[in-house]
This record gives sequence, structure tokens and C-alpha cells, in this order.
Amino acid sequence: MTEAALRYAIELSPDEHLAHVTLRFATAGLPTPVRLTMPAWCPGSYLIRDYARFVRDLRVTGDADAPIVARKVDKSTWQLDPAGARELTVRYSLYAHELTVRTNHIDATHAFLHGPATYLYVDELRRRPVAVSVRSPEGRGGWRLATGLDGGAFGTPPGSDGAWQLTAPDVDALLDSPLHVGEVEEHTFEVAGVPFELAIWGERVRGGVFTVEQLVADLGKIALDHATRASGGTPDQPVELPFRRYTFVLMLSHEAYGGLEHRASSINLHQPQCLTTRKTYEGLVELLSHELFHAWNGKRIAPAALLDFDYSREAYTRCLWVMEGLTSHFDRWALRSAGVITAKSFAEKVLDDWSRLLAIPGRTRHSLEDSSFDAWIKLYKPDESNLNTSVSYYLKGGLCALALDLEIRRRTEGARSLDDVLRALWLRHGKVGTPYPEDVEALFAEASGLDLGDFFTRCVRGTEDPPLAAELLAHGLELRAAHDPTQLADGAAAVWLGLTTSGLRVTGVLDGSPAALAGLSPGDELCAIDRARVASEGEARAAIAARRPEEAIEVAVFRRHRLTFVPATVGTAPPTRYEVVAVAEPSPAQSARYQAWMGEALPAGQSLATVTTTSRWL
Repeated sequence: MTEAALRYAIELSPDEHLAHVTLRFATAGLPTPVRLTMPAWCPGSYLIRDYARFVRDLRVTGDADAPIVARKVDKSTWQLDPAGARELTVRYSLYAHELTVRTNHIDATHAFLHGPATYLYVDELRRRPVAVSVRSPEGRGGWRLATGLDGGAFGTPPGSDGAWQLTAPDVDALLDSPLHVGEVEEHTFEVAGVPFELAIWGERVRGGVFTVEQLVADLGKIALDHATRASGGTPDQPVELPFRRYTFVLMLSHEAYGGLEHRASSINLHQPQCLTTRKTYEGLVELLSHELFHAWNGKRIAPAALLDFDYSREAYTRCLWVMEGLTSHFDRWALRSAGVITAKSFAEKVLDDWSRLLAIPGRTRHSLEDSSFDAWIKLYKPDESNLNTSVSYYLKGGLCALALDLEIRRRTEGARSLDDVLRALWLRHGKVGTPYPEDVEALFAEASGLDLGDFFTRCVRGTEDPPLAAELLAHGLELRAAHDPTQLADGAAAVWLGLTTSGLRVTGVLDGSPAALAGLSPGDELCAIDRARVASEGEARAAIAARRPEEAIEVAVFRRHRLTFVPATVGTAPPTRYEVVAVAEPSPAQSARYQAWMGEALPAGQSLATVTTTSRWL
């Protein structure tokens, strides 16, 4: 690599939760005044986060350490007059005590540095090479580095000065390569000749039947499945991965969950119990599968708006449903096709998503394309109205991808699937670095050999639910909806008000529900029903469950600290029990389609999955 235009040195103060950054660059060829900037958002997380708010103690010097005035001109930009200096040195500190995948966190056991929240840079030097020196704190000799940056592979020791020396081809690669330094458990494996690394920070809860060794083996299977699906995996089109090395960073913390994709790495948060039960383990591998799949879909297969963008402002696209919806489908499908989970587990996960989608009134108002475009003000800025006004392009997008996959399989009798669409996206766009168009219908149609206009009109540009029940039935599975039998015990009726709650506090009121018609509001705190106190969510639920449809009740709430009585009418609840059952007497076509899809015989007459949603609302 040619000489770095931007040279960073990072030192850490764990007890103060601080990172101290020194940036040096030459002024030759730069306009005067020089402008330093810090990103306001990060790719993969579509919200203006204003990372410059974490910067403190910024000072600038020139030749011979002469002070240079740094004048802030907007929330994330500083203006510098070099005053003839040939090189400028910028020193600043960052407060880092927010443990997420998109912010910095430093404590006595580790330092996680997210690129956009860490590096000030000069925009004119954005396409130039970068060098980074990272020093482990004094007294932390056992700290190890994990990063996708060149020079950061496992086993690379720090230099004689105690610092790791890293490089990036440009600022975009730097910002897309987070750093983790700390006490970690390291594991390595290889897929199609490409080395993979897994760094685990945080103490795991012991016990259970799952092990890190199984996790490593399963990640190898998943990575090979992703690569085969995208690149072909045939003698004419051998398996290829889009990176030379890949690093998983897994940070374990109480009640933590989340992931963020990068071109050659991913940062993942999960709970310490992640290996103790089948449910938590499968949730972990699905998360890791999701972020890895983004190395193809999202980081390389992407629309123009997310391949070349301005870090200071929003980047709008109507295609986040392609990036996240397809990924939400394939992250899970890879677990099944790679043999990591059973067909039953796959059905359970799909059914849980389906039941959650049907509980969102906003799905009838917000299309997938509009949901994608509005991510900056809806998905990443949720409020009490989102339930009624929007739908997640992750949730609906994943279910639409599954329904579309099944439709393509059915209409071509197994000759094609959504895999063909993914491969076309990769070969025509992702592999060669060409953005795909905002309207992808024609590409989907060509790759599948089908006219998909009706599906796109209804489910992508429109607000209809994906035809999942019909497509599952064509593959031998019946999707059933009913009421939870426990609701109907002893002659009781399935009733509801239509509230979501946290404890006794109302967090949401579903449009068209009895609660909405009565005027109950988010923020209300339930305290009594028909003058009888309810001291817990369970007591409130039991009080409502004892009523009949159309029965009038009086709900007492504290609203802005004043006791208020609200007359309401109990309504008949929507379905609360969903089930996927294999058809008892399938047709030859249903059996054949299921076999081709799942790779095993249809278990005729058996129940594959059941989900109850009674506890999701009151």
C-alpha cells in the first residue's frame, strides 16, 4: 500500500472509559481552510446518531507543535487554518460507555471501537490509504485484537512498542472495520480456503448441551452454505467468498442482543446464556448467519444510495426490504439447508414471525418500499404510534421473501427458486461492484423466469400480506389460526381490550381495538377494573379474561398522575394460536414439493409448530 494519507494512533484509558486519538496528515494539496468531519450515521443502522457528541478535548497543532485554531462550524465539522504548516496533528478523546454494536464501549475488560464513532477525517482524503496504531493499555498484557483491518488477524502480536499496526485502503474501509481489544476467547476455522475468526468477549453461563466447538462447526457450515448459494458452487462456478479473511466478534452481556454487518467482519451482541438451551443457541446462530450473509447482500449487493453516500446526511432507498428482508429469510434458511436446525425449528421460527406480523395494524398502511424509505424516521425512531402506522421491512420482508421463494418453486415445479434471484444479484451487481436499480422487479422476474408483477404490486408496493398460507399449502403444510384453548377453558370466551403493556403501563393501543374505541392511551397506568384493584399485569389479564364479548366494564387508570375512569366494552380477541400442520393426505405434488424444498419426506398429519400469542397483549 502507498504511504498513508491519514495516520491514527489510539490509546485507551479503561477506567475513564476514554479513547485518546491522535491523527496526523500532510496539508499539501488540501484546500484552505481544512475541514475535519466525523460521520453522523453508520451504514446498516439508519438513524442520524451524531457521533461527534462523544468528542472532547480536541486540539490541533502544526509544525514544531505550534497551536492551530480549530473552529467548529456545524455539529460534526471543525475548520482549521494550517497557517502554512506542512503537517497537522489533531488530538482528541472519545467518551465510550455505551455497549451497542454501533457505539463505543471501553471498560476494564475490553475496548470496542465502532469506526464512524471513532475517526475524524478530511473528506478530500477519503479515498486515500489509512494507517492505524492501537496500543493496549498498561497492565493489560493479555488483551488481544480482533478486527477485519489488514494487520489485525489473530495471532498477530503487537510491535515492540506495544501497539498493533493496521492499514486500510481508504476511509470507507476504515469506518467499516470496527476494532475490539480485550480479554477474549479466540477460535479459528476455514471455509473454501478462507480463514475465519471468532472472538468471544464476556463470561458465558455454563451448562447446557451446546458448546463453542459446535458453534464453530455450525458457523463453518453456514458460511459454506451462504457462499454456495451466492456464487454457485458448481464445477463451472466454484464456491467463492467475497473477502480474504472474516472476523466474528461476539460480545456477551445481560439482556443484550443485536448485530451490525461489515464487509469483512461483524459485531454481535447476545446474552451470556446463549449456549444453554436450543432456543438461545438457535437464536445466536441465526444472528451470526444474518450478519455474515450481509457480506454479500447489503455490503456488496446494494442500491446506489448505499454504495456511495454522504456520512453527514440520510441515504434514502426503497430497497432496504431487499437488503434486510432477503437476509432475514436466507439467514434462517441457511440454518435449515446446512443442517444446523430441523424442519420443525424452521417452521417454529416462521410461525412466530407470521403471528407477530398479523398483530401489527401498521402493515395495512405502510408498504415494504415505503417502510424502507422511512427507516430514518420510523424503524429507528419508534414511538407509541409505530404499531399502527408502520411495519418492519425485516419482519414482513423476510416473510415476503419466503412466500416468493415458495411461489417460484411452485410455478417452476422446482426448476428455480429465490436462490436464482440472489445469484443474479451477486453475479451482475455485487461481485462487480455495480449497484442494482431501485426497482428490482424486472431483475427478479428475469432471474426466476416468471412474471412477478402481481406479487410486487400487492406485497411490495402495496400493503397486502404475503400469500404465505397458500404457498405453504401448495408445499403440503397447512397454516392454521384459532384461539388458545386455555382462553376457552370452562366455557370462557376469547376476549381482549387491544393494549400492549409493560407491567401495568400501557405502551400501545391497537387501531380499531376496544381500547382504542374507549379512548385508552399509551402512558395510562392500569390500577382497577370495575373498581377492583389490579396489582399486576397478570391480575389485569385475569380480570379481562373472565368477561364476555360486548360486556361493558370500567377501567381505572392513572393518566398524568390523575385517577381517571374510562368506560370500555370488551371485544372478541383475534386468533391467539397459530399452528403449522403437515397435510394428513397430501397430493403427490404437495409431497414432491415439500421433499424438494426441505430435503426430507413430508411428515403427513404431524404438527410441526405451534405458537400462542396470548401474552403479547391485554
